[in-house]
Amino acid sequence: MPSIKKRGDTFRIMVSLGYDMKGRQIRKTTTFKSPEGVTPGKAEKLAVTFAHSFEKKCLGMVNMNENLRFSELAKWYFDQIAPHRLKEATFNSTKYLIDMYVLPNIGHLKLKDITTARVDALFNHLHQNGRVRHYYIMNDVTSLPDGTWRPTARKAKVGYPTLRTALRGKRISDRTAVKIAAAMGKKLLEVFHAEPLENEGIDPASIARIRTALSAIFSTALKKDIIAKNPVAHATSPKMQQKKKLFLDAGQCKQLLFLLKEVPNQQMQRTIAALLYTGMRVGEMLALHWDAIDFEGGTISVRHTLYRAKGKYKLSTPKTRSSERVITMPPELSKLLEEQKCWQDQRRHDVGERWIERGAVFTGEYGEYVNLGFVNATFKKLLKRYDLPDLHIHDLRHANASLLINAGVPVKVISEHLGHSNTLTTENIYAHVFSETRAKAASAISRVLSLNTEIEAKNTESGADAQK
Repeated sequence: MPSIKKRGDTFRIMVSLGYDMKGRQIRKTTTFKSPEGVTPGKAEKLAVTFAHSFEKKCLGMVNMNENLRFSELAKWYFDQIAPHRLKEATFNSTKYLIDMYVLPNIGHLKLKDITTARVDALFNHLHQNGRVRHYYIMNDVTSLPDGTWRPTARKAKVGYPTLRTALRGKRISDRTAVKIAAAMGKKLLEVFHAEPLENEGIDPASIARIRTALSAIFSTALKKDIIAKNPVAHATSPKMQQKKKLFLDAGQCKQLLFLLKEVPNQQMQRTIAALLYTGMRVGEMLALHWDAIDFEGGTISVRHTLYRAKGKYKLSTPKTRSSERVITMPPELSKLLEEQKCWQDQRRHDVGERWIERGAVFTGEYGEYVNLGFVNATFKKLLKRYDLPDLHIHDLRHANASLLINAGVPVKVISEHLGHSNTLTTENIYAHVFSETRAKAASAISRVLSLNTEIEAKNTESGADAQK
């Protein structure tokens, strides 16, 4: 409770915020002066109301004020709330979406003006003409000599595959172009030219992510009594087209394992195979360390996931609490990892002091962590070469799940194997696979019963003939 003391025609208000590390009390004070002409009783009530408002502000909460602008609300959320709720990678991606797509459009608006209809208008604008980023293409792809590519990528703090994309004359983002030009010691337009994008909208899937980020801010404000309702709750997003999810079937999975020997990079051969055998998320596989593998027990302990932030690779806990799990290795995977261990030991010996010891199972040339984009690019190139479905590397997780479902493994076991929070998540994600399996089960029962009926009919006929 704030302290209120009357001094003449003003009120001195003090709020206690606890104690600092030296034991001294932290206090915030202000003065309230009542409007002229009000009675002493009315003045006291106004002072109490003002004191409670001041207390909320001091505690990091904004007074429910219709004149508060969204930009102020967003700043409060990212300063006071998000750092304690979100992992670093999620925090960065969420803030990027708000800064890039939301603040330029509604950041200046007061909260009283942000209605559900206004949020609808925002989503429609983004869908039709919301692309605000410019893309850049390198003027001269030979401007960076061979042998300097990797050092330049490290200096620019971008992934090596991203730099190679630029050097192939393909477009890259404005932020990446700025980093590469700076690493080369030149200005942006000395190295790149902009590719104008006119009337290019944002796809519904991206708008769904923006909606999630925006709703999180408003729902938090609602819980803190900053606003009366969440305007995003009943907003209408552009409809996403339901595309049939492509998977590798059992035959294609076998074909993939056979074709992996065509991949020049032996580590990528084993990385892709390990993803198919385990169903692990790519970040989990790239964060896998040798101390998490029990060769004698034949298990892998999933403890971390790898992500990149501010140009550095970092380890974090897996996606959910249930994602921390133990996976049983099939014999083929155990053999594959033993081969990887032997290869890595030899590689460490060959490069000597240049080796960067991370303890990771799958590494770059000199022991550093592997970029997810590089794994995905290698995988997609292999699929394209042999006319297999165009998939993302993450889809190997879906292929693994489909194989388990079709093999009749109980859904609870599959859910634990994949690290889902509950079986409902598994059933929802792979509903179509389960439905196909159920249809096969029904057909199998039908065939068995039909066969039994035929046998009984023949036996009946044989019995009747014998009686005759």
